[in-house]
Amino acid sequence: MKKIFLSLIILLLYTIIPISVSVANNSIDLMFNYPFYKEPSSQIRTQSAKVLYQELKNENKSLDFMMYGIYKQPDIFNQIINLCNKPEIKVRGIVDVNTKGQNDYPDTHKLKNMCKNIKTDFATRDEMQEYYDKQKKLGYLMHNKVFIFSNNHVWTGSTNISSTCSGGFNANVAYLIKDKQVADLYRQEVSQMYNDEKFHLDKRKLFAKNLILDDKTILDIYFAPNENILNEAIIPSLQNAKESIYIAMFYFTNKKILEELIKAQQRGVDVKIIVDASFAKDFSRYIELMRENKIPVKVENWAGKMHCKLAVIDNYITLTGSLNWTNSAINFNDENFLKIQNSRIANKTTKYFYKLWKSIPNKWLYSTLDAEGIDSKYSCYDGIDNDHNGLTDKNDPKCHL
Repeated sequence: MKKIFLSLIILLLYTIIPISVSVANNSIDLMFNYPFYKEPSSQIRTQSAKVLYQELKNENKSLDFMMYGIYKQPDIFNQIINLCNKPEIKVRGIVDVNTKGQNDYPDTHKLKNMCKNIKTDFATRDEMQEYYDKQKKLGYLMHNKVFIFSNNHVWTGSTNISSTCSGGFNANVAYLIKDKQVADLYRQEVSQMYNDEKFHLDKRKLFAKNLILDDKTILDIYFAPNENILNEAIIPSLQNAKESIYIAMFYFTNKKILEELIKAQQRGVDVKIIVDASFAKDFSRYIELMRENKIPVKVENWAGKMHCKLAVIDNYITLTGSLNWTNSAINFNDENFLKIQNSRIANKTTKYFYKLWKSIPNKWLYSTLDAEGIDSKYSCYDGIDNDHNGLTDKNDPKCHL
């Protein structure tokens, strides 16, 4: 009877007295896109797209975005248009155009025509055109993938709003940062482009270091062009690495970074790198140089791209954002770059890296392959010109070898 009586007393206390449950309140949510789908999709099937779409649906005051472009993502497209058409909601949008006034994603022009609150990066002005003609380049890129909401949430990362990125196909990462000081900094970057119409080299250098978020994450934010992304963030992080450097990167051609990776390998740091197949073909000398210096480099053999711009160091520092590790991205493009010091984020990113690493056969540690062809899974059936040679799937001879 005593045991029954005591049990009833305890049950009554639990009913009367509220029990405090500790729930993690993370300042940054991670969303990883895995490149294991057989083809792109216009559906919202990735976590990054779902989170972005929900934030757009919940917005009722303001929306700022800096977006490279948009393609075959109708739900997100329509929700942006919906916000643009509500006079009570303040919308400011910026998208990229090249020197011919075009965007790689054709839906971008439809969006701009339907939303009067979108501006381009004005890369068509005469003096830029003259420079680009000499350099045979298409122009500096507005390469961000950023949405800032009135609740001070910032959605950013490497994920373009396209059927191959947010729709799922390429390897990508996105972040939802929930912090007012971060949101305000991103709004300043939007303002100098949207309000002041300053882009690329005309902008003032905007950055913030050692921001302390609510969950004690230490965050550095840089907006390119800014050479200090290299000098203050990337190079010192590589130089100070003691145990591991894991890199998943679309393009990186900066020679200083390559030198530091070789030095890190020589002093005993575990360096591993995953690169995109198109990068490996276009810049094979970089792959050969790293392999000659005993750095394990795997070339992805998925149909989709290795589109991340990501490094995780010593299971504590994560370097990420929209920025490829190239001179043009650091010194000329409109980009955003994050240095995140948080062991939770680093550990999850390391697990993501290893899942990608293990998905690639070890034979691609020693050789390279074509982005489109029988060696790249599903690339001959995905409807994408993966190697950018103007031929797709069965029309590409590489798919018949």
